[in-house]
Amino acid sequence: AKDPSRLSCAYGGGQTAGDIALANNALVALTASGFEADGPEGKILTGAAMCGGTAYGEHLKPGYKRLELRSDDRLYVTDAPGDFHPDCTDATEWTPALIVDGQIVVTKADHYNARNPRCCLGQAKDGTILMLCIEGRFLDSLGATAPECAEILARYEAHQAMNLDGGTSAILWYDGRYITRCSDPGVTEGRLLPNAWIYAG
Repeated sequence: AKDPSRLSCAYGGGQTAGDIALANNALVALTASGFEADGPEGKILTGAAMCGGTAYGEHLKPGYKRLELRSDDRLYVTDAPGDFHPDCTDATEWTPALIVDGQIVVTKADHYNARNPRCCLGQAKDGTILMLCIEGRFLDSLGATAPECAEILARYEAHQAMNLDGGTSAILWYDGRYITRCSDPGVTEGRLLPNAWIYAG
């Protein structure tokens, strides 16, 4: 996605990625924040997020990271427990960070090394937005580890990149249809989500 000014995080409050996209006239929607498993699906946000300058939720504990989109149309990876940067317009929290300032920071010794469905968001140095969604838990697609995702994004010259909520939540919607499968075959439109990273149409 070549124009970073078209990227934002859209509040969902328990909607599918496609419904979030349609409500915001978006071309693309990608899973963003996680949600509390013991509450109504997709409604109780895990961690803090910011959508269009409005903050939601409570910051995650130390060790988690935050991906911030700021008013300069650049993505930044920061520590989750700290306050949002004054120039932050949109943000989500999860783990692990994959690439920071052009360097892969996730290792095979870190957590998130099982093969699972993955969603990641990054940005190349020239500003290009990189959205990665990998299907998993299928015989024809086992998924990926976080370090493998970092290696893929590095091939596209990612300067910043972070792992987002994956597993059954991982899904990518593009131009009116889902172009990846939810790992639960019974949920063809994916899980209900608290928010999604979207790219305006």
